[in-house]
Amino acid sequence: MALDLTLAPLYRINGQEITSLPGLLALTPPSNAARIRTQDRLLVYLLLTGNAVFSSSEYLQVAQDAANAFYQTAGSTTSALRTATELVNKTLLDRNMSSSGRGQYANGWLTLAALRDAQCTLSISGPMHVYWFGQNETRHIHEPGTSGKGLGISQNTNIYYGQVGLSAGDRILLVGRTPAAWESTLDDPRPSSLDAMRRRLSTLTRDDLNSILIQATDGTGELRLLKGTVEIKEEVKEEAPSPPPLISTASAPLRAGLPQQPEAESTPGHFDSAAEEPESISEASAHYVQPSAYAIPPQHEEALPQAQANPLASLPRNAMPREFPSSIPRAESKPQSVGAPIEAIEEEGQAEEQIIPPQKETAPEAPREPSARTRQTAKMLASGIQASRRMSGSLGEKFRNFVPRLLPNSEAAESSMPSTTLMGFMAILVPLIVVTLMFVVYWRYGRSEQYDTYLQQAQENRAQAVTLSNPVEQRVAWENVLLNVEIAESHRETSETITLRKEAETNLDALLGITRLQFNAAFSSKPNIDVSRMAANETELFLLNAANGEAMRAFSAAGGRGLQLDTTFNCRPGVYGNYTVGPLVDILALPGLNAINATMLGIDASGNLLYCAPGMVAQPIPLPTPDTNWGRVTAFTLDNGNLYVLDAPARAVWVYNGKDGTFVDRPYFFFGKQTPTQDVIDFIISGDDLYMLHADGHISICSYTIVESSTSQCQDPLLLVNPFSAYQGSDLFSTAHFTQLLFAAPPDQALLLLDADTQGVMSFSPRSLELKSQFRPATGAANPIPSGPAGAVTVSPNHVLYLAVDGQIYFATNMP
Repeated sequence: MALDLTLAPLYRINGQEITSLPGLLALTPPSNAARIRTQDRLLVYLLLTGNAVFSSSEYLQVAQDAANAFYQTAGSTTSALRTATELVNKTLLDRNMSSSGRGQYANGWLTLAALRDAQCTLSISGPMHVYWFGQNETRHIHEPGTSGKGLGISQNTNIYYGQVGLSAGDRILLVGRTPAAWESTLDDPRPSSLDAMRRRLSTLTRDDLNSILIQATDGTGELRLLKGTVEIKEEVKEEAPSPPPLISTASAPLRAGLPQQPEAESTPGHFDSAAEEPESISEASAHYVQPSAYAIPPQHEEALPQAQANPLASLPRNAMPREFPSSIPRAESKPQSVGAPIEAIEEEGQAEEQIIPPQKETAPEAPREPSARTRQTAKMLASGIQASRRMSGSLGEKFRNFVPRLLPNSEAAESSMPSTTLMGFMAILVPLIVVTLMFVVYWRYGRSEQYDTYLQQAQENRAQAVTLSNPVEQRVAWENVLLNVEIAESHRETSETITLRKEAETNLDALLGITRLQFNAAFSSKPNIDVSRMAANETELFLLNAANGEAMRAFSAAGGRGLQLDTTFNCRPGVYGNYTVGPLVDILALPGLNAINATMLGIDASGNLLYCAPGMVAQPIPLPTPDTNWGRVTAFTLDNGNLYVLDAPARAVWVYNGKDGTFVDRPYFFFGKQTPTQDVIDFIISGDDLYMLHADGHISICSYTIVESSTSQCQDPLLLVNPFSAYQGSDLFSTAHFTQLLFAAPPDQALLLLDADTQGVMSFSPRSLELKSQFRPATGAANPIPSGPAGAVTVSPNHVLYLAVDGQIYFATNMP
C-alpha cells in the first residue's frame, strides 16, 4: 500500500453543506479477511434514490454489509466485488417487496473501488459517473447501458467493471448526478490542490450535491478524510400563524437562529466530520463516515389522523417526538421528488433539531396508473386463484357424493365421518397441487428466463472484451464472461455456454501465461497414500509415505495404461544388521550405473542412507558425521555425482564427494560467512548455484567460490519476475503457496515451483527468474483431479509430470 488516499466529500442538501456523506465507507483489510483480500483497500459509495425512508444506521448497515461480503470472498477481485453488489441488490429488493403495498421503494446506485498497490478496480451499478484525472490525461467512465438503472428493482444485478492505474497526484471523482455547471471544469481540472478543486466545484453551482473527491499521494497506504465545508447561510423567513406543522430533524453544521453546538471528538477507526484538517486513520482495520440525519420524506399534515397519539410511530425504530419550546415555530417538510437521493433519519439522541423554512403547500401527486402489463399480470393471478378455488370445491363435492356409495348401508349412519376426513385430506391435497404446478411453471419458464439473462450478460461482456486492447481490461472482461456463464449454467448448460466458456478460458490462459495439461489417474483404484515426496526415472515412480517414512515403487501396468504398485519392493525404516534406519525424510532416483546397483536412495533424519532396488534387500550406509554433528536432516539432492545434504535446524548444507554412488569421505561446509535461515524447506543445486525455498515462499540463492575468505556469496531474497502485463496491479507470487522446488527435465533445465493451492507448477528461467509459463490441469469435466492442495510433484527424464493429490497420483505426458 504505497499510496495514501485523501477523501473530500461534496455533500449539499437544500443549500446546507454537510461534511458527513451517508453511504460512504473507506476500509483497510480486517483481521478476518480472506487470504487473497489482505492486500485490498475498499471504497464503498452508496447513493439511495426513491421515496422510501432509511434511518442513518440502516443506510450505513447496507454499505457495511457489502464491505463485509467483499472481504470474506476469496477468488478474483471482480468476483468479490460482484458478491458485495449482489448482496446490496438482494437487501434493497427484499425491502422494496415488503414496502410495495405502501408505494415506497428504494433504488441503489453503487460504486465499489478495490485498491491493491497502484491498481484501482471499479464496480459500478446504476448510472453513476467516475472521473479519473491523471497527470496528462482525463478519463470519464459512464456506461449506463452496462451498469443498468440501479439495485433493488430487479433480481438481475447489472455491473460495469473498469480499472485505472493510480500514481501520486492523481484524483478520482465519484458522483451520482453531474451538475451541468461542472462540465467545463471536469474537462480541464486546473486547480493545483485538492482543496482548491473541491471549493471550485462547490461554488460553481447551488444545486444539491452528492459526490466524493479522492486524491492519491505517496505514503504508506493511509486513508484520510478532508473535513470542513463551504458555508452557505440562508435567511429564515417569519412564518404566519398556521395549523401545527410537522417536525423535521437534521444534522448540519449550522442551526438556523441558534448557536452552533460543539461537536464530538473523533473515535479511533471512524471517519469524523468535525475537524478542519486531514486526519490519518491508517491504524484502524475499518474506517467509515458516520451518516447524519436528514429531512423526513414528504408526509402531508392532513394525512395524519387527529386521534393518533404518536405521529412518529410509523418511523423506523419508533422514534419518539421531541418537545420544542413554544417560541420556536415549526415548519412542514419540503416535498421530495421521485428519484432524488433518500435522506436518512437519524436515530434518537444523534440528531439536532433544525428549523426548515416554510414552503408552499403542494397538492398531493395523483397515484400513477398501473401499466397494461401490470394489469394483465394481476388479472392472470386473480383468474388462477379463482380457478383453484373452483377446482377445490368441485373435487370436494364429487368426493363427498362418491365415497358414501362405497360404504355398506349398515354404516350409512357413519357416512359423515369419511366425509369429514375427506375434507381434511382435500384441504391438504389442493394446496400441494397448486404449489407443484407453480414449481413446474417456474422450473420450465422462470429458470429459462434467468438463463437467458445471464447468457445475454456474458455475451455483452464478450463483445466488450474483444474490442479492448489493454491486457488488464481484457482480463477483467473475460473474467466477467466466465462469471456470468457459470451462473447461467447453474440453470441450464447448452452449447452456447460451453462455447463461451472455452473461448473465455482460452483467452484468459493466453493473457496469464497458463498452459493446460491433460492429467490422468495413475492407479485404477486410489491407494490412499499421503505422499510427501516423489522421484521418477523413465520407467519407475517412487513415492515416500509421509505417515510411516516408507518408500514405495510403482511401475507401468499391463498394456501401458497407468501404474501399479510393486508389493515386493522393500524400502522401509527398520534394523538392518548393525544399523538402525529411521523414517525416511527424502528420496531420489539414482542413475542406472552405481556400485550398489540400486535404483532409489533414501535418507533419514540422522544421516543414514538406504539403497533400494526391486528384488533386493535394502542396504543401509551411514554418512560420515560432519564436524558439528547432525541437527536434523530435512532434504538432500544429487548433482554431478556429489551429494548435498540440508540440515535446516543447523543452517547448514554439507557436500559429500561421490564415488560410484557411494559417499565415504568427510563432507565440507558449503557456506562461508553467510548462512541461510532455519526456515528452508527445499533446495536444488545447479553447478555452483544453490537455490533455497523458504517457508514463507521466497527464494534465495548462494553461489560457491574457492576464495577462502568468502566460501559462498548469497542473495536473499531473490526476486521473481512476472512479464505478463495482464497481472498489472496484482502480485501473483504473494498469493501463491510454494511448497517444493525442482528442475525441469533436460534439456530445458527450467526452475519449477509447486503452488500447492492451485495444483499448478510455475516455470522460471534459472538466471533471471522470469516467469515463463504456468502448468495447470485442464478445466471442467476433462480434469479428473479433485479440489485440494497438491502434496508433492516430480518430473521424469522423459517429460512426464506427476502430481500427488488426495491419496492419488495423477500424471500428464509430453510436458513442454
